[in-house]
Amino acid sequence: MEKQEFKDIWLPLSDGFYRVAYSILGSESDARDALQDLYIKLWNLKDSQVRIQSPAAYGARILRNICIDRIRSRNVRKGDADADRLAESGFDEPAVYSADRIVMDREMLVRLSRAMDGLPETQRTVVEMRYFSQMSYSEISGRTGISAINVRVLVSRAKKTLRAAMKEFIDGN
Repeated sequence: MEKQEFKDIWLPLSDGFYRVAYSILGSESDARDALQDLYIKLWNLKDSQVRIQSPAAYGARILRNICIDRIRSRNVRKGDADADRLAESGFDEPAVYSADRIVMDREMLVRLSRAMDGLPETQRTVVEMRYFSQMSYSEISGRTGISAINVRVLVSRAKKTLRAAMKEFIDGN
């Protein structure tokens, strides 16, 4: 992939990617850093990429993973600082909770990812467009050719399936 082709494909998606990163991280500077990490990763992968059918969904998935890694490292650093303070005071239980919480969050993300992968392709596509690309129902309808009402139904069914998978996970733990 040449430099201009890379720019033509990936740069128009930056606003949507920024919104995804900001919605996950909740910080403007963290979102900008995650976006920069995404573009570095995409550039490094440019020669190994065959024609990607949905660059927005592909980029959003990579960005989501980058954001999750940032949250994890932030929690680990915070947990280490908390553990140091608590060790000085003779207590260490919350640090164990932090480690448990990180493991639980990781398992939850794996379960959610599996549930997303288990959705029918049309449902997965519209959910990714709606939540990762921040597209309106009418925009999704225009891109997919599915009526806006049916897009809403597909998103609703997908959310119901994802909710059930997450409830099963939570009830099982």
